Amino acid sequence: SQTHTHTPHLTMFRSGMQQVCPGLKLPTVPHLGCLGEGSQYELAKTCSAVRFMKEPHEKIPASGFDLLMRRDSVMDVEVYVVMYDMQDLRDWLYRNGLPFVVNILFQAWLFPDLLYRGEAGTTVEAAIFDMAGVFPVQDRPEGASRSFRTFPQQVWVKDKIYMCMGPDTLQVRVDRGRLVCSFWSLCIPEGEERAIVTKHVLLNETHTHISKEVGLSFHELGDASISCVLQHLQKLLVSVQNGTHRLSRLMGRCESAFEGVFVDGGSVQSGAQDAMSIWNEQLQLLDRSAGPTHQASECPAPLLSEMLRRRVYEELGRKRRRGKFPSDDEDTISLGHRAFTEPAAAKDHERAEAIHAALIGCIHDLESLCEGNAELLAVDGLTA
Repeated sequence: SQTHTHTPHLTMFRSGMQQVCPGLKLPTVPHLGCLGEGSQYELAKTCSAVRFMKEPHEKIPASGFDLLMRRDSVMDVEVYVVMYDMQDLRDWLYRNGLPFVVNILFQAWLFPDLLYRGEAGTTVEAAIFDMAGVFPVQDRPEGASRSFRTFPQQVWVKDKIYMCMGPDTLQVRVDRGRLVCSFWSLCIPEGEERAIVTKHVLLNETHTHISKEVGLSFHELGDASISCVLQHLQKLLVSVQNGTHRLSRLMGRCESAFEGVFVDGGSVQSGAQDAMSIWNEQLQLLDRSAGPTHQASECPAPLLSEMLRRRVYEELGRKRRRGKFPSDDEDTISLGHRAFTEPAAAKDHERAEAIHAALIGCIHDLESLCEGNAELLAVDGLTA
């Protein structure tokens, strides 16, 4: 039985966390970060990474495979799923008043043998595809887009001590109201026959209990053995089920309140209760699960409750605009905020519809995360 459980993972999965670039002290997979002061990157926490060893090209979505087929020089394709806890990076961005724009950093994969105080550089072709809550930055040359663009990728030494990555390129924008986001990237180094295709899974908030539990499941992947993969999928399933149940209850209570029906201890009542108070109370209860250690001054990025507010405001604001406008747009959210909070600016049934759409969206994101990982990490004969 030991052989039976050990053999598949050698052919199906391999951990992307075990090989580390010695100079950068980072696993040799793509990372996400933002350029800070002194050419130093603030990095998202890379929780786990799995390389697909068995027919990896079959894991690539059709839009990415089409991009890959346009480059005849590529002979070897590495395919990964990488999971990130974005909480600390979000806190740093909010602390510094910066937009939620991050860089895709391929240096650790490009230069896996680079030593401390070593320098290296190359040019890559890269593109992103199959995005959920992540957007291309097409209006700037340093932004990543759905079509191939060329970018420099460099590592250099500053003051004979500090290993620096750059330049500030390969940028993507992340939706500030989404708990879970994802996108795929494709990177081909100039003059090489290899390429890397990666599904990036971003968990943007990990203080609130339900999202913290989801984040803990990311770490279960460990060495990508069959037992670790199965444990991850089980813990992810349980955490997503618990999270969606909690959000469904919040949605039902608040949506009903704005429709004029109030749920009190399981019994349904009609009456003139303050729906806005119920909405605020339910979000405050969600905040409490972040625990007494959470300090807004130290961790300024919005908690899940505030992210849900933004999504509700965006739903209302979107219906008050015409023409084309981007997702997670501040003007849309400001319009929605006024409509939600000013009594005469919207009808209560509109507020109920916005709450329903926003909460269903968050629930769908969690369920999609669970289903997506279950499909990618399916184990032959066990989970498929």
